Amino acid sequence: MPLATRSLAGMAAMVCAMAAFTGAAFAAPSSASMSGSAQASILTPLAIVPVDTLSFGQLTRPTSSGTVILSPSGTITTTGGVTTSTAIAQTTTRGPGTFLLVGEAGRLFSIDLPTVAILRQGTRNMRLSAFRSSWTPGDVFSPARTYVLSVGATLNVGPNQTIGTYTGTYAVTVTYQ
Repeated sequence: MPLATRSLAGMAAMVCAMAAFTGAAFAAPSSASMSGSAQASILTPLAIVPVDTLSFGQLTRPTSSGTVILSPSGTITTTGGVTTSTAIAQTTTRGPGTFLLVGEAGRLFSIDLPTVAILRQGTRNMRLSAFRSSWTPGDVFSPARTYVLSVGATLNVGPNQTIGTYTGTYAVTVTYQ
């Protein structure tokens, strides 16, 4: 039996024995004290460094609404009137947004993404929705204290969307678990 268990068992037996003496008078202690343990762990502060912009590339203006779905792996699919013809010479890189996350080696973390973000060009806009990332529950920071996160989303394009370059931002939040 471990020492702590034997000590507690011995103390309990002593209290029971004291209670068995019905005629004896015992003075109860007026106070008791015991030291407790305390501990604190300081973790590496979390950091997020943007690496690549979430980029849907160049599209031709559709006559009917549709979407461009960009996966965290970089796969692009379209719906409705939107096409992403490979015949269009791209002057920017198409691909998911990537971030370098820094945290405590081996530590679990979670990722929160927005439900909606807006890309603007003057007074016109397009909505980003259905954000998803390469993170899966159970992922941890590497021994080098890093994790590369890829983010994809769905771009909602309106019919006869105004020509121009649309820009905006979206939030990525990393939290220790």
